[in-house]
Amino acid sequence: MRKATSFCRWSLLMGVACGLAMLLVANRAAHAESISITITGPGGIDIPVDPTFVTGGTSTNYGTVDIVSVNSLLTAEGSALQLTGLGGSSNWSGASTGGSLLLTGGVSITPPTTPGASTSLTITETESGFNTPSGSAAGTLSSSSTVNYLSAGPGNSSLANSANFPPPPSGFATPTYLVASTNPGTDPKTGEASVTLPSGSFAAPYTLTNVITINLTPNPSTVVQAGFSVVAPAAVVPEPVSVVTMSIGLPLPLVGLAWLRRRRKVVENS
Repeated sequence: MRKATSFCRWSLLMGVACGLAMLLVANRAAHAESISITITGPGGIDIPVDPTFVTGGTSTNYGTVDIVSVNSLLTAEGSALQLTGLGGSSNWSGASTGGSLLLTGGVSITPPTTPGASTSLTITETESGFNTPSGSAAGTLSSSSTVNYLSAGPGNSSLANSANFPPPPSGFATPTYLVASTNPGTDPKTGEASVTLPSGSFAAPYTLTNVITINLTPNPSTVVQAGFSVVAPAAVVPEPVSVVTMSIGLPLPLVGLAWLRRRRKVVENS
């Protein structure tokens, strides 16, 4: 009886241990497939926004960022810029038409500015594990961004691009493009770039990334702001309809001709 009880306890403990191990593995896998955002501040110092300052994230939504904590780190690193928002979303794990990754947020610079403080920062968003589409399809990788400047004007700008990892030369990235403010008031600006993806570029799993560098010029009398969004859609180039139609319809007439010939021979022999 004691042996049976001991065996049952051992089996229970082993079951609990295996269950915990499976939960840990599942949690690690989920984290590996989640959106990651990093801010590069003054001197090229990376400030990882996740996982410490994010709650509620999923594989398709970045979650809620602790803006106060991130801004404290930016100030400590010598940045004059402060975040007003930060987030991201995707269609992970992709669709038959392509994968998509979106970065959103905003930055501001408030007078007076500390002398020597940096007025530029780079935000990088990445997500891995896209598995559709896959195979030998060709496609297009695009990058489109909108920056809503407020009280900005000339001298305020952003540089953005998107990539399908691994990065070049083995992967693909769009050209980096400029989105600059030209008006001192409310000034929405847009920009875009794209690159052709040859056949075989959708080798699952693949990674998408967005990069934007914000440069703001301090205004001694007012707050300068820039709200931004960058989206990277990697879309499959569809097959021409005529080619598909011909490939589907061509065998049917051939079968019909063969049947008619065979039927004619039967009639002649009879």
